[in-house]
Amino acid sequence: MKGGIFIPIDDFIIHILNIDKDDIENLKTSINGDEVIYEIKLKRKEMYCDYCHEKMIGHGVKKRKISHPNIRGYDGTIYHIANRYICKYCHKTKLENNPFTFNRFNNSYSKIKEVMKYLKNLNYTLDMISKELNISSTHINNYIDSYIVVPKLRLPEWLGIDEIHSDSLTYKNASYLCVMVDGEKRRLFDILGSRSKDTLSNYFSKIDKEERLNVRYVTIDMWETYKDLAIRYFPNCIVAIDPFHYIKHLCDGFERLRINLMNQCEYGSPAYYLLKKWNYLFTKDDIDLDNGKTYNRVFNEELNRRDIFNIMADNFPLLYEAYLLKEEFRDMVKTCSYHEAKAKYDDLYMKFKNSGIREYDDFVQILGKWKDEILNSFLKPYDKHKLSNALTENINGKLNQYVIISKGLTNFKRFRKRVLYALNSSAYFSISDKLRSDKYTRPKRGPYNKIKQ
Repeated sequence: MKGGIFIPIDDFIIHILNIDKDDIENLKTSINGDEVIYEIKLKRKEMYCDYCHEKMIGHGVKKRKISHPNIRGYDGTIYHIANRYICKYCHKTKLENNPFTFNRFNNSYSKIKEVMKYLKNLNYTLDMISKELNISSTHINNYIDSYIVVPKLRLPEWLGIDEIHSDSLTYKNASYLCVMVDGEKRRLFDILGSRSKDTLSNYFSKIDKEERLNVRYVTIDMWETYKDLAIRYFPNCIVAIDPFHYIKHLCDGFERLRINLMNQCEYGSPAYYLLKKWNYLFTKDDIDLDNGKTYNRVFNEELNRRDIFNIMADNFPLLYEAYLLKEEFRDMVKTCSYHEAKAKYDDLYMKFKNSGIREYDDFVQILGKWKDEILNSFLKPYDKHKLSNALTENINGKLNQYVIISKGLTNFKRFRKRVLYALNSSAYFSISDKLRSDKYTRPKRGPYNKIKQ
């Protein structure tokens, strides 16, 4: 049924084959197991030679097999009895045009479009698409190389820069791909085969200065190369550090202190037990400390989480001091505006510096070296979004997952096309009868002369 109206079977088949009823000379449909077979012959039409433009005459038929899976759960095959033509003057031959696919193609337009639809979803590897649609990985790669179009995009106003690790996809002996994200439009902007200073300088230097001047915000992790390049190529921008990275350094310092104190305790002692089993009371958020009391076999009495927390604070004053500093800084990050954070920053910095907690030394250096960039992360130029790389990390997660499940990815050009097609709405596909391949060919190995002993 279609729109509440019953459609005859023949009309339904004609519809899914994308042909005009008046063009059909003969149509036969059958089902063989899980395969729907369409045997079809079209009426002869006037045909003119591509070379001398004279009228051609009939010259027999040729049977073509075309994959056309248009019914869910069934493999579809079209056996097209194609009319052949010959020119009486130059004797060139030609097959009739058909509504199913391009000449010399074995997959229908519908199947190609289905492949492009699957490529939009990075949860599908090429092997998965190949098995799902019964099409070779080589064909899929050729469609990626030939049909995906990635237009030249203008630099965004808010540029997020980060990286993902991949030894197989990077080049020039690098280990990281550079990922750039449009923070305003919430999408992947571009991806480069290396995060090296030379690669990034070469990329940004090719962009017009006028376009680079429009970049107002750049969010990065604490890699100095990104900061230097941002200042050099985007003179009007504000550079901000992603809060996740400096908070991670803070929490790592606190964790090192806990482990160092635990390692000083006798194994199996109450002190070791507290730091090993109950450490989450000092590290996790939103814990209900006032739960019901239960019997604790180590202390031989009924205790709740608050009692355990107080015992830890009393027995490990240095850890408790570190905890209070950590939470004060995290509270500033969560609740303060830019101006409030700026007013508190120096005082909090001095508290960390004067605490004498050596596990916080790295974090103290970060607070001193990256002060402006950390404070800039409190700005909210777009609605309620702070200047962070949260979106970049989210996209990085998708890219990492795709790299992991697609074992053996080595072609960066093809990888870039697919991920931009999946994660940037400006990328699109355009089908034509021209196929090409971006297959990477390794240089040939030179002659090898074995030295006899």
